[in-house]
Amino acid sequence: MADFDFEQFRQDVLEGVSNAADAVSSAAKGAGDEVKRFRHFNEVGRDLFVSGSTTSHGGNLSECDGSTIWITKSGTMLGHLMPGDIVDVGWEFSVRDTPASMELVVHRAIYHALAELDAQAQRPFAPRAVIHAHTKYTVLRSLVEDTITPQDSEGRMLLGETVPVLAVEPAVASEKVAEALATHVREGGRIAVIKGHGPFAIADTLEEAYRLISCLEYSSELATHLDMLKKM
Repeated sequence: MADFDFEQFRQDVLEGVSNAADAVSSAAKGAGDEVKRFRHFNEVGRDLFVSGSTTSHGGNLSECDGSTIWITKSGTMLGHLMPGDIVDVGWEFSVRDTPASMELVVHRAIYHALAELDAQAQRPFAPRAVIHAHTKYTVLRSLVEDTITPQDSEGRMLLGETVPVLAVEPAVASEKVAEALATHVREGGRIAVIKGHGPFAIADTLEEAYRLISCLEYSSELATHLDMLKKM
């Protein structure tokens, strides 16, 4: 009978303990990331609804790391998000898309355009976020203008001289909207408005995307009141 190799046994035990510890650590990190992501979605979704930036079941949020897209489910209430209201989908179309927001086609096209820009610059994909809202004054001005021109200093600083209004039909969850916004992103755009439907904003985080949405709505409201004063 061969001698028992205690040293090999010790190494096997240590390796097993190490692997188990790594698995626990990885699981804990994954759970921590999921909790952090939900907190961000929940906070921004609530702010969008409370600020009047969307209707009860309107609007959608997403984040992407270059391979996975996390997006709100179809028909969710952004002001009352639950953990199950955020789903993860792949980089390309699949059956996993079924519960996701109908605007996923647009969000995905935006992320693909961003990935192209990163590849052209020979840099790794940087995590991004996209918000689509139904802000009242922004939508109102999109019905009568081809561009929205911020009159206030913060608006010009954050949004630029003008924000384009894209007249695309169908305006909701269509490939044509996806193509139009992807082109806008490739040209360096961060925010645009779909005529009669609302703005899409792209930023590094949900908070920054919401800032763009909020700033555009403020600028649109000021411009609307300014028009009224000019007519008095």
